[in-house]
Amino acid sequence: MSEYAVFWGCTIPARFPFIEKSTRLVLEGLGTELRTLDGHTCCPEGTLVKAHSPETFFLAAARNLALIEAAGLDVLTPCNGCYSTFKEAQSHLSVDWRQREAINERLATVDLKYRGRLNIYHFAEYLSDIVGDGVVASRVKRPLWGMRIAVHYGCHLLRPQPAVRWDDPLHPTKVEALIRALGAEVIDYPSKMTCCGGALDRVGQRDSSLAFARKKLGELREAKADALVVVCPSCFQQFDLNQAAMVTADDPWKLPVLYLSELIALAWGHGVDELGLGQHRVSVEPFLERLEHAAADKEHLARHFDVGLLNKCDDCRACKDDCPVAKIDATFRPNDLIADLVRGKMDGVVASGEAYKCVECYNCQELCHSRIGMTEVMRTLKEMGIARGLAPEAVVTGYETVLHTGSLGKPRAAARKKLGLGEPPLGGGNVLQELLDL
Repeated sequence: MSEYAVFWGCTIPARFPFIEKSTRLVLEGLGTELRTLDGHTCCPEGTLVKAHSPETFFLAAARNLALIEAAGLDVLTPCNGCYSTFKEAQSHLSVDWRQREAINERLATVDLKYRGRLNIYHFAEYLSDIVGDGVVASRVKRPLWGMRIAVHYGCHLLRPQPAVRWDDPLHPTKVEALIRALGAEVIDYPSKMTCCGGALDRVGQRDSSLAFARKKLGELREAKADALVVVCPSCFQQFDLNQAAMVTADDPWKLPVLYLSELIALAWGHGVDELGLGQHRVSVEPFLERLEHAAADKEHLARHFDVGLLNKCDDCRACKDDCPVAKIDATFRPNDLIADLVRGKMDGVVASGEAYKCVECYNCQELCHSRIGMTEVMRTLKEMGIARGLAPEAVVTGYETVLHTGSLGKPRAAARKKLGLGEPPLGGGNVLQELLDL
C-alpha cells in the first residue's frame, strides 16, 4: 500500500464533494492511502494572487509543500490549478535560491522548511504513470463500450513547460488512454486544447467566459459526444454549472459532464447514488441511459462476432486503402462497416447489403499484422442478411441452383463436342440433396 498526502484545493471541498468521493473510491480501490493534513491554505490560485504579489504566491505555495514534506510524504491533487501552482513553485524555487532562502527564513518562524524534494502528482498523472492503463482496465466491471467520450484537459494540467512535463502540452494522449482502458471511444474535436474560459469569469468577464464554453459544447454536440470528461474542478464548474445557465427554452440540449474519477468509478461498478452524481447541475441520466443501451447493443453483437477483435480492427485501420473493391467502388468502405458494428449499428449494416461487395479475396487478411482481416466478418454479415431475407436476388438464385443441381451451371454438350471433349462425369447433386434432406 502506498500513502500520499492529498491536496483537495478550495473548490472541490466547497462546491463539488462528489469529486472527492469518487476520487477516494478510485484510489482506495487501487490500495492508495490518502492522508489529509491540517493547516493548508489555497494553493494559491495564480490569476488572483500572483498578479497582485509573486512573493505571496511563492510563499503560500512553499508553505503548503513544506507541510507535506514535514509529514514525509509526496502529494497527490485532483485539481489542475493546485497542481500547476505547486509544479511552478517547485521549478522556480529550485533555481531562485535567494527567494527560497528568504521564504525559508519566514517559514522557520513556524518551524517549517521548504526543501523542494517531494514528488507532486496530479490524479490523472498518477493513474497514467504510476498505476498504468492496464491496471485501470483490469478493474472494469461495467465496460463503457459504445460510449463516445470527449476529453477536456484544461490549461494547467500540462502547462507551463518545463515545470510541468508529464505529457505533450499541445498533443496529449494519456487521459484518452485511460478512458479507452474503460472501453469507451474517445472523440476528437477542434477546440480540445483551448481554455475552458472559466478564468474570465473570475475577473468579471462572464460573457466572454460563457462564449468559450458555448463554442466547445457546440463542437461536442456536432460530434455527437455522450459526455465530456474533465480533470479539473474549475473546468467542471464551467461546463456543468455554467452550461446549465446557458440552456434556453427553445434549445434544452445539455451535455453530461463527468470528472475523470467519476467515469472510472462508474466503470468499476460503483453506483450512481454512492457517487452522488445526482448533485450535478446537468443531469447524467442521458449518459447512463445511453450506457445501458450500449451494453444491450454489445450483447446483441457478441452473439455473432468476437467484439474484442472488432474493436482491435477498428482501432487499427491500417488496411483502409488496400481493399481492391474499394479502389473500384468508392462507395464501399469496409472499415466503416466495422466501425458501425462496434458503435451498435449492426442491424443497419446487415440491412445495407454492403457486405455482399466483399469478394472474399483475403487481401486484407494477408496484409493484417494481427491476422484478423475483415473477410470472416463480411461473410457473417452476408449470412445474417440471407437469414433475414435481405440477400441480393443473384445470391439467392445461385444458392438454390446449387441445392437443386449440385452445380452452378450445366455443361454445354455441343461446345464440348466441337473441342473433341467427351461427356462430363455424372454430377452428385442427387446425393447432395439426399444428404441435405437428412
